[in-house]
Amino acid sequence: MTISLVGKLVMIVLCLGVIGGMTALIVIYIQDINDNVTTSTSTTTTTAAPTTDPSVNDQFHVGVGIADMTGPCVEITFMGYAEVGQTGRGLHTRQYSRAFIFVRGDTRLVLVTADVQSVGIAVRRQVVENLQRLYGDMYSLRNVILTGTHTHSGPGGHLVHFLLDVSILGFSRETYNAYVDGITRSIVRAHDNVVPARLYFTRTQVPDAQYNRSPFSYNQNPAEERERYARNVDDELTQVRIEKTDGSLHGVMTWFGVHTTSMNMTNRLVSSDNLGYAAYRMEKHLNPGRIAGNPTVVAGFFISILGDISPNLRGARCEFSGNECDNQFLLCAALERCFAKGPGNDMFQSTRIIGERVYLGALDALHKPGVELDGELAVIHQFVDMPQESVPRYDPLLQNFNASDTVQGCVPAMGYSFASGTIDGANVLNITQGTIQGNPLLDAIAGVVAEPTPEDIECHAPKPILLATGRANFPLPWHPQIASISLIWLGGFAILGVPGEPTTMAGRRMKDVVGKVMEQRGLEPRVAVSSLTNEYIHYVCTFEEYQVQRYEAASTIYGPHTLDIFLSKFQEFTVAAIDGTNVPAGPEPNDYVNSTITLIVPVMLDTSAIGSSFGDVIEEPPEIVNRGDTVRAVFVGANPRNDLRQESSYLFVERLELGHWITVATDADWETRFLWEREPESNTASRVTIEWNVPSDAISAQHRVVYRGASRLVGGRLVQFEGVSRNFRIR
Repeated sequence: MTISLVGKLVMIVLCLGVIGGMTALIVIYIQDINDNVTTSTSTTTTTAAPTTDPSVNDQFHVGVGIADMTGPCVEITFMGYAEVGQTGRGLHTRQYSRAFIFVRGDTRLVLVTADVQSVGIAVRRQVVENLQRLYGDMYSLRNVILTGTHTHSGPGGHLVHFLLDVSILGFSRETYNAYVDGITRSIVRAHDNVVPARLYFTRTQVPDAQYNRSPFSYNQNPAEERERYARNVDDELTQVRIEKTDGSLHGVMTWFGVHTTSMNMTNRLVSSDNLGYAAYRMEKHLNPGRIAGNPTVVAGFFISILGDISPNLRGARCEFSGNECDNQFLLCAALERCFAKGPGNDMFQSTRIIGERVYLGALDALHKPGVELDGELAVIHQFVDMPQESVPRYDPLLQNFNASDTVQGCVPAMGYSFASGTIDGANVLNITQGTIQGNPLLDAIAGVVAEPTPEDIECHAPKPILLATGRANFPLPWHPQIASISLIWLGGFAILGVPGEPTTMAGRRMKDVVGKVMEQRGLEPRVAVSSLTNEYIHYVCTFEEYQVQRYEAASTIYGPHTLDIFLSKFQEFTVAAIDGTNVPAGPEPNDYVNSTITLIVPVMLDTSAIGSSFGDVIEEPPEIVNRGDTVRAVFVGANPRNDLRQESSYLFVERLELGHWITVATDADWETRFLWEREPESNTASRVTIEWNVPSDAISAQHRVVYRGASRLVGGRLVQFEGVSRNFRIR
């Protein structure tokens, strides 16, 4: 997560003021008016019996599934940059949930990668409840592991904790339901698709897809430790290939570390960003002839070590002067942003370039023979009360724990540099990264939220506390105090579930600790960090990086020893996985879904101009177009929030073939864009623009553009409609 403009402090103060004066009004769930919003046109409830034949219990059984989880693409603020004004205005690519179920003997686990900033306990808990209604106690919070790709271009309002939803204007029931429905559906499909399988582990390097946006912080780590690595980024791509017993491909899982922030804070179209593009390319390659979002071979991309890693390879420049900047030592003029761009000429091109490089790396790994994973299957999960956790300090040079030196987590708090933003999400506030001294004015403002205790100040030092979020519980807790930490043991491959964003060196230490345990047990170290898993706790940096308080350190909410807790837990979990034991479940977080508030206005009514109907064409495409042209059609529209059209599309590009219209592109395809806007001076009338960039291999034939939507009448009833453009020919 990166911070942009005034969205943090201003929205916090604004919401507190509104809450203080209007609590009785806000507590009403105004979005419940929209309970009849359609999220899905397809449901799957069939079940498959678990394997009971002892003769096959010694081999892996794997299920793969994919489902559309696209949330409301308009009017809801995106989660990621905390930019209040970054509300959706349409759709570039759909959001998908990709599920993988592993079964061996009596052990079963679910691993999901979802095109979302992060998932959170509220969504995860409801997904598990849905699964338990179908399958009993087969699935639980212990063995259902959900990760987010960390795209900053998806609707938010689903994370429940106040600070995480405040820039979205509170809880969005529409977003929450969409994500729960889509993730659940992907798991059900994987459950129905469990077959005997073999797993193969591979690695490769991906050059020119990332750079370290906080090298000053990275260089605070011991020189001897840094000398072990060639670069200040982890460019390793890790992959597990899943083959059926006949040798055909069943699915593929890939881990790579880069921020999904190629789409910048000016973007208003829902997008799965660079990792979503990589998944799109991989699934199109592995499933020729199938439409986007409907593969038989599922390719899941998981975000790995990303905390200080940017995809914007041209580096940071001042918005107007073009001078080099870092928002710490090299500053821009007042009210001038410092932000990074590239490698493309615009954010769409940059997304494609980075995504293509990751895809090509994954394809390279796929073609390697790999090492078969044939060991045991285990999932180790624990809820950890971070402020109460005491662990031995880790020595990065000796690479061991000092049992005589115990350190502890802190009550959550954000430092000053949290408000500075990063070069991926710039702001114009006069707060620089690396701030270690407080400001009396900002301290006074922040004190309205909650006062840190002397113990908090000492625990977080040298971080100057801007927001004592762990002490703020009105209208509900601002931050999670309990973190979900997990380790999946996949036949000798350890997948470390981190509920936040570890920096490069923090992630490397995690891999080192687990790898050392594996070596001591005579095993080859095979480890991947899977970030944004099960919850969102912001960042995890090293103790040394914490001392200089750049953005990542200021956003390490449990204090300077957060990483020590993770290292200790991962060591414990690895031993448990190898020994076939388990760990205590820990204290399950409270459920606050029914305590949420919202300022999000529901859709009340759609209207069309007198003499027109929904779906009427306002602007037709040209009659003749060339490959490489952008076809554009404009329709009388309705609010897309009425029907999210999961498992379908708002748009269809169709080709006439032997008297029948066949679909050649939908809103899930990279070359299409779906844009929605209000008509001037109207709160109920709108128009939709559909764009299609004609591919170079498009067939010369008659084509047309189809728009499908739903309008809301007085009283809330929805009416489906369709609009069709005139035919046009590609030459």
